[in-house]
This record gives sequence, structure tokens and C-alpha cells, in this order.
Amino acid sequence: MTRRNILTNPADRDRFLQACVALDEAGSGLMASDAYRMIRGINPQIRMEGIDQELSYYDLVVLWHWTAMGLDLSVGNAAHSGPIFLPWHRMYMLLVEQWMRIMLDDSDFGLPYWDWAADGELPQSLQWRTQLWTSEFLGESRARVVSGTLARMRVRLDGINRTQLRSIQPRPLERNAGADREPSFRTLPTQGDITGAMAEPFYDRSPWGAGSTDGHRNRLEGWVEGPRLHNRVHVWIGGDMGPGTSPNDPVFFLNHCNVDRVWEAWMVERGRVYEPGPGVGPAGHRLNDEMFALLGSTMTPADVLDVSGEYDYDTLQVD
Repeated sequence: MTRRNILTNPADRDRFLQACVALDEAGSGLMASDAYRMIRGINPQIRMEGIDQELSYYDLVVLWHWTAMGLDLSVGNAAHSGPIFLPWHRMYMLLVEQWMRIMLDDSDFGLPYWDWAADGELPQSLQWRTQLWTSEFLGESRARVVSGTLARMRVRLDGINRTQLRSIQPRPLERNAGADREPSFRTLPTQGDITGAMAEPFYDRSPWGAGSTDGHRNRLEGWVEGPRLHNRVHVWIGGDMGPGTSPNDPVFFLNHCNVDRVWEAWMVERGRVYEPGPGVGPAGHRLNDEMFALLGSTMTPADVLDVSGEYDYDTLQVD
């Protein structure tokens, strides 16, 4: 199975959009109150407010990501701000991809990616007006998404912060692309940012946290001179891509699929190495530590370093 560029593969685009809507329209049978009890058992600090309603399967995917962000580890949290960032999201997307295959009844489906660095080379005034932000693709880049396939999706879970969640009256997706309050954040990452991440000779290093050192993971996540790369894409899109419930917007998966592609390209050049190794470094981030899985079976970073049996990319040319 091959993951391809969404802008150059209409069939992959259409299947991806269809799968997102199908997951969002399929009731899981789990009420918001049931979900609250479940995640409170994982993290007693969590608080949830709002209406009680049935959650969709897509909502459960959103809930998993938000819950992981609220689980503090010795460095960062269970999905971000430490070495675990890249392997955790690889595990996460593997399960989402499997669910989408079931919804589509298509065992060959692969998540597409968005090469945002290519768009980052465009003039600022054009970056939020590309083909990606039309009804044929993802819909509006600014304000509510009311055109195209994704106009059918509804947001039901909205993150207030890492431990406070709201179950809200279902509403359309919201974006604010390229209009951040900080002018310097109104552009996408560039090819130069990718080149900098690819040039790092090591995956990560002590003290392991966000922005504390260089390293491929830290640069690709976007903490070094940040927000850059992955972080910059979230900030640039804004709206529902801002809080921990950011998977509400399917562009989340296009972003992370591209991040994963860059990581894969780096491993092809540097070797399938991961730091910290077994038994060293911060707990929860080590090579053989189990990663947090609200859905599906857990994995370790070691389990996802080589996914050649699961998928490949149409190209690993990233810079």
C-alpha cells in the first residue's frame, strides 16, 4: 500500500474525504458521559463539560489524541514534546488508516499527505488560496467549512486545554489559515526548514524535551526556533487545528502523514535508529516503552521503526 500526494492523486483524495465523513457519521454507541468515565480512569485530572451525546468513531480518534496530550511523562506528554512524538503518531495513523480501510471496504487504501513545504515556497498571499482549499479538496481555508465533502463533518468535542474538554452542539469545521495574530506565523514551513531537519545527524538527545536541543525529532516537531515544520502547520491553519482536539480537522492527517514521510526519508539516509535506547533516557519515551493507546493495541517505538510491511510513499524526495 502506497501513501501519495493528495494534490496529484484525485482517487486517493476522494477516498480519504469519503472515509473521514463515513467515520464521522458512524455512531460508536458510546455516549460522551461514557467516554468521560473512561478517560477519567486514565487521568483523574481530566474534566469534561457540555451536552451528553453519542460520539462517532471519528470522535473517538479525536478523543485519543486529546487524552494523550493530557498525560504528562517525565518529558513532554504521551504524544508530544519528546522522542515519542514521531513513533506515537505513526502508531496512531496506522489505526486510523485501518479504520478507514474498513469504512471504504478497500484494503489498498493509504492515507495521503500534503507537501506543505512546497506551498510554503509560494508568496504569503497565495498560500491559503491554493487548490487544497477548494470545495474539490478540503473546503474553505478561513471561517467555517460549508462547501465540499468535508462540509458534512461535525465537531462534537472541543479541547479547552490539555485537561478540560467540552462536548458541544455539533458544528462545522472552522479554520483561520494564514491569519494568525502574530505576523511571523502567517506563512507555511519552507523547503529550507525540511533541509535543516534532514541534516541533523542524530534522532534526539538529552535533555530530550521541546526545544532544548537540536536533533531530527525536535526540528521536525517544530520546537527549534519554533514554531516550525509540524508545529507551524497547526498554527498556520488555526481554528480546529489549534487545540489538542486538532484531529477534528482531517488536514491533521495530511500534515502528520507528511511529517512521517520526512522521518522515513531521514531513516533511509541515517538508518533506523531511535534515541533514547532501551533502559536509558526519560520514562515513556524509550525504545521499548509501550506507547499510550486508547484504541487498538499498544506498540513500542521499536515496533514502528520499520513499517515496510504496512506502507510506503510514492516519493521520499523531501528537500
